[in-house]
Amino acid sequence: MKRILTLILSILTISAIGQEEADTSSVTIGAYADGYYAYYNNAQNVAIQQHNSIGAYHNNLGLNTAQITSSFLTKHFRGTITIHHGDIAEIAWGDKYREVQEGNIGVQITDGLWLDGGYFKTHVGTESFLPKDNLMSIITLGTFYGPFYQSGLRLSYDKGPMHYEAHLINGYNLHVDNNPEKSVGLLVSYAMSDENSVTYSTLYGSEQTGALDNDNLWYQNIYFNHSGEKLEVQAGLDVAFASRGTQSLKAGGKPLVTGLITAKYHVSDAFAVSARGEYFSDPSNINSFAFVPYYDASIDSSAVFQRGGINPGLNVFGVTAGLEYSPLSNGYLRLEARYLNDMNGDAGIGVKDDLSGFNAAVVGFNPHVTERWEVVVTAGFYFDKTFTFAR
Repeated sequence: MKRILTLILSILTISAIGQEEADTSSVTIGAYADGYYAYYNNAQNVAIQQHNSIGAYHNNLGLNTAQITSSFLTKHFRGTITIHHGDIAEIAWGDKYREVQEGNIGVQITDGLWLDGGYFKTHVGTESFLPKDNLMSIITLGTFYGPFYQSGLRLSYDKGPMHYEAHLINGYNLHVDNNPEKSVGLLVSYAMSDENSVTYSTLYGSEQTGALDNDNLWYQNIYFNHSGEKLEVQAGLDVAFASRGTQSLKAGGKPLVTGLITAKYHVSDAFAVSARGEYFSDPSNINSFAFVPYYDASIDSSAVFQRGGINPGLNVFGVTAGLEYSPLSNGYLRLEARYLNDMNGDAGIGVKDDLSGFNAAVVGFNPHVTERWEVVVTAGFYFDKTFTFAR
C-alpha cells in the first residue's frame, strides 16, 4: 500500500507541475467491475481451471476484476495508474505489485513523440486480458499464456494513420527482472480506415517462462481488426521461437504457434451474437506446460505431473459461441460456451489409476487433459469521467 501511495503522489505532483506550464490539462477517473458464474463439465472441485483467468473457478460466482483508474494529461506530461483486484490479478499477476495493473508516467519530447516509464499492460497480443475490451469475455489459450504486463520504458509516436512503439523492458511478464539482460520490443499499427486496422508487435530477450531458463525468446504477433456498424471481426496470429545459445530447444526446436478468428454480429442495438475459433500449439513448452492428474489410493494423495511422451506440449483447438445483451453502451451481460480439445491429450500419460479420489482443491487447479466444455456468464459495467482544467 505504501508503494501505491508513493506512486499516486508522484503522479499528482507531476500533474500539478504540468498544469502550471500548460493552458489546459485534464484528469480522468474510471472504474470497471466484471463478475461471473462458470461451469466446467469435467471439473471436480471449486478450483482454478487450467488455461483460464476469466470465469476461472468451477461452479462458482466470482469476480474477474474490480478496478479503478486515474490518469492525467497536460501539454508536456501524462500518467496513469490502475489498481485492480479479482481472479485476473490473482491468477495472472506475480506476487510483487499484484495490486497494480499499470502505473506509468510520461513526458512529451516533441509533437506526437512520448517517453513513458513504469508498469504497462503488454504491447504484444491480439486480445486484451479484460473482457470489456474484447469481442468475447473468455480469452483464448494464446492470450492466457501470452504476456499480460511488463515494466520498463516505452517510446511512442503517432503520425497520421500510423502508430509506433519501441520498448525496453525487464522481461516477459515481469515487474522485476530475473536476469541481467533486458528485453526489447516493437509495435507498429496502421489504421487503413475508420473501420479497419492492422498491428504487428514483437518481443525479443533472454527469458524464464515455460521451459525456458534464460533462453532466447523471439515472440511475434500480427492481428487485423474490422469494426463495422453491424459486424466486428478480429483475426490474429502469434509465432514464437526459442533457442539456447545457438541450439534449438527440445522437440526439434518447433515454434509456438497460436491463432484466432472472432466474429461478432450486432442483431440490434442491444443484442449481439459471436463465434470464435482458436488454435494453440506449444510442442517445445515455450510458455506453457501440459499436466496430468494423478491419485495414489494407497496413501490417499492427489497430485499432477508434467505430461511426458514424444510430443508433450499442448496442441489444442477450440470453438466458442456467445450471446451478448448490452442495453447500455458501458455495460453488458454475456453467455458464452467453449469447447477445447487437446489433440496430444493422451500422449505419454500411462496412468491407469482410478482418479475418482483426485482432489483438485488439494492440488490447486483442475488440469485439462483431453476434452473440455465450459459455460461462462459474465456481467460487466464501466465508466470514465474526464475533468478539464484551464488556466
